[in-house]
Amino acid sequence: MSEESTLEELTVPAMEVRQIHKTFRDRRREVPVLRNISLRVPAGEFVSIIGPSGCGKSTLFHIIGGLTSPEQGEVLLQGRPVTGQRGHISYVPQQPALFPWRTIEDNVVLAQEIAGAGGQSSRTEIQHWLEKAGLGGFERAYPHMLSGGMQQRASFLRGLLAPQEVMCLDEPFSALDALTRSEMQRWLVDIWEENKRSVLMITHSIEEALMLSDTVYLFTNRPASILHAIQVPFPRPRRDEITEDPDFIRLKREIASMMAEEQRKTAAGGV
Repeated sequence: MSEESTLEELTVPAMEVRQIHKTFRDRRREVPVLRNISLRVPAGEFVSIIGPSGCGKSTLFHIIGGLTSPEQGEVLLQGRPVTGQRGHISYVPQQPALFPWRTIEDNVVLAQEIAGAGGQSSRTEIQHWLEKAGLGGFERAYPHMLSGGMQQRASFLRGLLAPQEVMCLDEPFSALDALTRSEMQRWLVDIWEENKRSVLMITHSIEEALMLSDTVYLFTNRPASILHAIQVPFPRPRRDEITEDPDFIRLKREIASMMAEEQRKTAAGGV
């Protein structure tokens, strides 16, 4: 294998969406939702999307997951087209979505069972991760017996241990109170830095995106297009103290200003 081909393989992103367009139609009108969306998730990197509510972020996830098809554009995983195909990504929703009749361990192993890989070695690996997630001793508990934060940790572990390379996180902490959300962010940083899965996350929190991400994409209002792509400059590992760094505060304010300006444009256009 040549040096050039090896380099090309190394630079192929874990996931890429190219020039995605999506419009919803009803009997009387068309509603454009996504317009020319192109983004990349490099292997082993954490990428976030920030955008206004209702701009089409979740629709993009549905397209990536094969639940709906775009009018134009394509989705690629490791350079291979998978547009409209299901089962190629690991998905962690806003709510934990744990099966109430399954124990925590059985919920976490579910994705591996579906993939035909839920053997004893998987159970041993799951025990390791349950311990790291602070869920040791709760393997036989049922979801209703756990707090919201603990349930969300179990949901995240299910996604983390799924065989798919790319994880899509759809505002995974939005239903949690502020204190639990902060705790979960710290936990996710630690778990991700050990595992280094390729992640695409939707969030409304600028601070959360800067704390977790390598790259942040800012979306406009609907129909969503990419307003800006920001390479997060802060080294890893990241700890809570980074939020007090003047450069962190400055970048957070710049993003907030860009998003506020986008909102003003939209409001002015609707007058």
